[in-house]
Amino acid sequence: MHFFASTDIGTTLNRQDLMLIDMELPSAALSAAIAALTCVGQIVLLAVSAKYIALAVPLLFVVFYFLQKYYLRTSRQLRFLDLESKSSLYTQFEESLSGLVTLRAYGWQVQYAVRNFRYLDTTQRPYYLLLSIQRWLNFTIDMIIAIMAIVLIVLAMQAKSLVSPGYTGVALLNIMSFNQTMKFLVTSWTQLETSIGSISRVKAFAAATEREDTGEDASEPPVDWPSRGEIEIRNLSASYT
Repeated sequence: MHFFASTDIGTTLNRQDLMLIDMELPSAALSAAIAALTCVGQIVLLAVSAKYIALAVPLLFVVFYFLQKYYLRTSRQLRFLDLESKSSLYTQFEESLSGLVTLRAYGWQVQYAVRNFRYLDTTQRPYYLLLSIQRWLNFTIDMIIAIMAIVLIVLAMQAKSLVSPGYTGVALLNIMSFNQTMKFLVTSWTQLETSIGSISRVKAFAAATEREDTGEDASEPPVDWPSRGEIEIRNLSASYT
């Protein structure tokens, strides 16, 4: 009991940290690599098919750099808040399952249900905000790609002799698919950052928490222990909140 009483419940490791490391980290790394290579290929096709749009590619990189920097910083913090808020909910689940007989015997189902709903409501707040900024990211990328498509169409209409209709169609198709690729890239990169953050949480937890077998109470019993069968209890006091 001393181990858990001296550990902040917000930093206690939960199953989601380990799930992110074991399952989502490899898939996020692979998805980010595939999205980055696909993005490079689409930019090359766009530069070949629409040379005028290719001039705006450096500016596009700058815009997406600041966009992902702003989104990633916010998303990472909300993701950490989401992970930490679930610790109380998981602890509540484990306590309820282990003491289910006691809860039914004393008629505490309503009190624990109210407490469970309160913890559940707390965990949904960062999750809802995380979904909100994801919708904001999708809207922002859609608007950027829409502006690029409009510029391409205007250039194609104004310079018919300089721009090939076939190249214009290829460039327009790449711009529309580039939209989904950028969303996938930013989302995968954010998931990768979050999974790496779970590794740092595990490392910090392991470094800051003392091991139970190396504390001041740890001692090696004698070789002939127990020498006799006897239990002696002195000054015992117990309570239940």
